[in-house]
Amino acid sequence: MPLFPARDGATLRVRLLGRGQPVLMLHGLGMQGRDWLPFVFPFLRRFQFVIPDLRGAGGSAAARFNQADVFHNHMQDMEDLVHHFGLRDFPLVGYSLGATTSLHWHAHGDFSPVKRYLHIDQSPCTDNKADWSHGLFGARQGHFFAQLRELLALLDGAPDQGRIANLAPGLRAAILSRLTDILGQIAGRRGLHSAFSATARWSSLWARVLPVTELADIRAYLNAYLFGAHDYRSSAADWGVPATVITGARSPLYPAQGQAEFARLIGARHVVLPRSGHVPLMSQPLAFTRALGDFLADTE
Repeated sequence: MPLFPARDGATLRVRLLGRGQPVLMLHGLGMQGRDWLPFVFPFLRRFQFVIPDLRGAGGSAAARFNQADVFHNHMQDMEDLVHHFGLRDFPLVGYSLGATTSLHWHAHGDFSPVKRYLHIDQSPCTDNKADWSHGLFGARQGHFFAQLRELLALLDGAPDQGRIANLAPGLRAAILSRLTDILGQIAGRRGLHSAFSATARWSSLWARVLPVTELADIRAYLNAYLFGAHDYRSSAADWGVPATVITGARSPLYPAQGQAEFARLIGARHVVLPRSGHVPLMSQPLAFTRALGDFLADTE
């Protein structure tokens, strides 16, 4: 996996796979670049997939956030990647966290190298407002945000830096219990909590259950979702790039109705996967691969 330099001096990892038209793939929170591999494999003869591990994940796990807004950090990293490899006129694929990073990029950065966009199960506005009820967890947002605030309060008793595994046992268990429950709700997989219980004695296995184990990164994401203002509807109204939106009809994280409104707002083709939750790569992998293939075919 080659490295590319970020503007703050950090180095991030990226996979370059296949040959032909470059396609930039941005993964979600709890993922890393390798999770795209089964889905891009059928298309390697026609496209070169540029698959970074986002800051704090996978091969980029050592790169800490240096700004209050994680989405701005991710956006700048992707601009640095594009500049480093000289990418232009490429399709962009963003899933969940990667999709918000893409929306932030369009609103605040130089989006001109992107010629087509695939948006996967994400809302253009993460928090509910008087004119928007389709943010994170929809009608359940108040309850979910209360859980995030409880976790953030627990972290007040932890060091600013370091890993969960290094905390005192009682505090570590309390943080892990809340964190795995939250992540289970996000993924629609409550079994994550049971998976933690099964591996609680072996800290080396936690990384397989928990996508984020650095205390600073957990705080950064909590603050971004609780206190960040991430409403991209006004900037998206002037989208200007051909797009496709893929929605999991059973997504617990972002209501399908809001994603349909976003697709109309940007004039996108809308693909609904009827049996999928927030993670269509797991819920309907074959249907997702076909939808990815259709999107790629339109770029040729």
